[in-house]
Amino acid sequence: SKYQSPKYRLVVRFTNRQVICQIVYAMIDGDRVLCHASSMELPRYGLSVGLKNYAAAYCTGLLCARRLLAKVGLADTYEGNTDVNGEVVSTDYDGRKYYVEEVDDDRRPFRALLDVGTRATTTGCRIFGALKGAADGGLDVPHSE
Repeated sequence: SKYQSPKYRLVVRFTNRQVICQIVYAMIDGDRVLCHASSMELPRYGLSVGLKNYAAAYCTGLLCARRLLAKVGLADTYEGNTDVNGEVVSTDYDGRKYYVEEVDDDRRPFRALLDVGTRATTTGCRIFGALKGAADGGLDVPHSE
């Protein structure tokens, strides 16, 4: 039913030392975190310095997206963007616009809305690096150019 279907949010936060990306949904007694990724985990993957810059935000968003899709069983269906460029990928399917390359007939992509908090959304902001990483990772995050 429409009353029990949660709206998922891609929460991006910047601390003094790291980037945090989470997939969160709201319940009546508080928010629940479905998936979490931090830039402090990036040294495991070869990125050891600059854990707060645009590239670290992109990698953290990508890591969060791939973890979430593996958790919900969509990792094989939605592989994400294999050739990374600056283009916005979108597909129209059944009158709706999805921000993934292809839409499977059986399972729709996982949609999450960007939650920036109190940060200013200016051009070139690091928050959009995390958004692009999550979108390239296979999440359906509505955005424009």
